[in-house]
Amino acid sequence: MKASIYMAFHTPSPVVASASIIPIHVGRAVADAPLDGMIGDETGATLSPYNGAYSELTALYWAWKNDTDATHVGLMHYRRLLDFSGTHPSPAAEVWPEAVRLDDYAAATETWLQRNAEIDLVLPVAHRMPMTVDENYADQHDPRDLDFVEARMARVSPAYLEDFRAVRAGRELLLANVFLARREIVDGYCCWAFDLLEALRTTDIPRPHVSPYNARYLGFVAERLFTTFMRKYLRDHPETRVERVNILNLGRSLVVPFARGARFNDGAVNVAFTSDRPYLPQTAAMVASLIEHAAPDREYNLFYLHENIGDRDLDLLRSLAVAHGNITLHTINVGTAFSREYRARHHTPSNATYNRFLLFDLLPDVERLVYLDVDLVLCGDVAELFDTDMNDAPLAAVTDALMTRVLATRVRTRDPEVPDLYAYLSDDLGLSDDQISRYFNAGVMVMNFAAMDVAKVGRELREMVAGNRYFFRDQDILNVYFRDRFVTLPSRFNVHNSDRGAYDNVPVPIRNDALAAKADPFIVHFAAAHQKPWREPDVEFAGLFWSTLARTPFWFEVLEATRRHRSLRARLSRPDTWKHGVVIAGRRLGRRFPALTPWLLRIYRWALGRFHWIN
Repeated sequence: MKASIYMAFHTPSPVVASASIIPIHVGRAVADAPLDGMIGDETGATLSPYNGAYSELTALYWAWKNDTDATHVGLMHYRRLLDFSGTHPSPAAEVWPEAVRLDDYAAATETWLQRNAEIDLVLPVAHRMPMTVDENYADQHDPRDLDFVEARMARVSPAYLEDFRAVRAGRELLLANVFLARREIVDGYCCWAFDLLEALRTTDIPRPHVSPYNARYLGFVAERLFTTFMRKYLRDHPETRVERVNILNLGRSLVVPFARGARFNDGAVNVAFTSDRPYLPQTAAMVASLIEHAAPDREYNLFYLHENIGDRDLDLLRSLAVAHGNITLHTINVGTAFSREYRARHHTPSNATYNRFLLFDLLPDVERLVYLDVDLVLCGDVAELFDTDMNDAPLAAVTDALMTRVLATRVRTRDPEVPDLYAYLSDDLGLSDDQISRYFNAGVMVMNFAAMDVAKVGRELREMVAGNRYFFRDQDILNVYFRDRFVTLPSRFNVHNSDRGAYDNVPVPIRNDALAAKADPFIVHFAAAHQKPWREPDVEFAGLFWSTLARTPFWFEVLEATRRHRSLRARLSRPDTWKHGVVIAGRRLGRRFPALTPWLLRIYRWALGRFHWIN
């Protein structure tokens, strides 16, 4: 067997390629620019100029006419793969895997092809509809298409008419025009189908108000023709060795890698960030501030790792960059890969912060990347941060000044598992006093992938996550992993909006540096849970956040949530209101009667372990 399975692309997407899987840019003849790392369908015998109507079928036509060497020809496309090796068996035609590693898929597919060299035909599992195929087409498309095809079929290939009518009246369809077949089967199908499709394309059925979706009408008609052809072919050739497999729909999957090659290493600024839906408004504010300060003569690639955020919300986020041709926003759905990992009591329910550990697999060929938390606002061009001189250091970040308090005073936490923060940092994490004095905040980092074994680092960081209990989650892991192997950035690159009084117990040199940076912040980070302007009415730099958020589509959403949060009825119904009240009352009582402080802390820790609502 010499198989050529053409994988159709019309937009930049994760690419799978192997000896038998060939990426092809469809519609390249009318594209603004060619897609990197693949052939195009515009050479030789071609229908590329008509890709808007044919969709992925211009790849099939090109393969049929121009690939004369393959014994087997197949078609897949960037969001739908054939599950040759049966890794996701299902009675349904399509399955949505949680994650797909493209290198593993390619290797498994090559192995399957070698072991099944005598196969004649690979088809997708038939999709069963709740209505007839005819009713389905009439509901979503122009019913005149199928009527025209049937009339022409009656004239030029009447042997298929009975099967075509049966398909129209039935409920089963072979979806997506994906398959693999011997050359002679492909020749028979393409000769028959493209005659009908070209006749339909050139007929005078008016389409003055066609939508972009229905502009691809020939692709939809082809699904009905393919189902018809295979129904008749398998009845006429019962000896055919056929395999039915599922379609892997990657629309909701974490696909690794997201991109290959050096196309992001040409001087462009690469920035990554991650969130779930609740933090999408803050993400928008951060992106708006980044765009505001971006240089117009430099390219910026923004990689947004999101957790199953819907298309409409993503379109609203993308709208921020529409008018900026030098800024490209890549949205990458990573699902909830770390949802089951440990979360300390004081943390939000989401573990999206761990998603940064997926960057090593998603972008393995990128040489440098800035990582930003989404609860921050930029006051300068992120390119300045990206261009930091790091020599061979793998990472650069800013010292977390408030964490260094443990060197000057005892810092207790409200989590009974971590009663003393210094003991946790020194004993559990194994950090020395010098390393604690340089403990960095992971919300702003420059990641020098060129100085790392990217695959090894990513694997080891994810192994540290699995089954372990880190109080500050990914931040602790990064400080442990990169201890003594990072560059400390100036404090202005990550200025926290914490009250100035919070720095009273920070060692003097670190305190003075952190407070001085507040006068000239490059980045303002709303890091502390009780210093978020969308939760608290009066925090430092709140005006900067609100004025930035006001330039996004999400301003009113946050404002309404804030109003609801501040109404008396809403506040009394929230467990954190009562928790806050308990904490404030305990602090005031402890200040008035210092001797009671140890007992109050013991009571509070006991309550944390006993009452769910206080956590």
